[in-house]
Amino acid sequence: MKLSKRLAAIDALITEPEDIIWDCCCDHGYLGLALLKRNAANKVIFVDIVPDLMANLELLLLRVSSAQSMHSNNDQWQVLCKDVGTIKLTSDTKQVVVIAGVGGELLLKLLQQVVANNSMHIIQNVRFILCPVQHTYTLRTGLDLLGLGLLSEQIIVDNKRFYEVIEVSFNSNTTLSKTGDMMWQYDNAVHKAYKQQLLNHYTKMLNKDALYYQKVITDYQGLIDS
Repeated sequence: MKLSKRLAAIDALITEPEDIIWDCCCDHGYLGLALLKRNAANKVIFVDIVPDLMANLELLLLRVSSAQSMHSNNDQWQVLCKDVGTIKLTSDTKQVVVIAGVGGELLLKLLQQVVANNSMHIIQNVRFILCPVQHTYTLRTGLDLLGLGLLSEQIIVDNKRFYEVIEVSFNSNTTLSKTGDMMWQYDNAVHKAYKQQLLNHYTKMLNKDALYYQKVITDYQGLIDS
């Protein structure tokens, strides 16, 4: 199945072979399946908390494995029906953790749990590729507080919706901006439309917490206008 623009952008960030790729909140597993097909990792681990989705995904993987002579479960791929925050990363391996398709606030909570549940010796060498659904300002603020640095960031338009793909690591010394300073193309009409959408959203939120959301609005207004 052809990947959506959002998943294709994530896939494109994985350019060198990895030991393990974690496809978290994987839904139907389309990204992980594409990664398996092109042998992007020695092992792809699919993680989601929805039992029916994961059962169906495992059946699909078994069929694909049989048709393509893939190795058995726990060799080239593994399906885990569990809370993403509880995953245990493996030491001395080259790993990428992908978390996509959930809100920024939940994504941050999951990542905070992953960091808390794994030693810094292991997690400092992990690359995280994140693609939240909304609440990117909250997510970016939290990532910076965790000590994660920016590797790359981009704006993707997929099915008339805007997404940010944020690649971070504890090994990066590049400060992660709350508004994504490095991803904006100031003469791009699509980017201008995304900025306006954000401003419209946060303007509507002013009645909930005027002091906080005015600060968010001011930060976004300062991007292209400066």
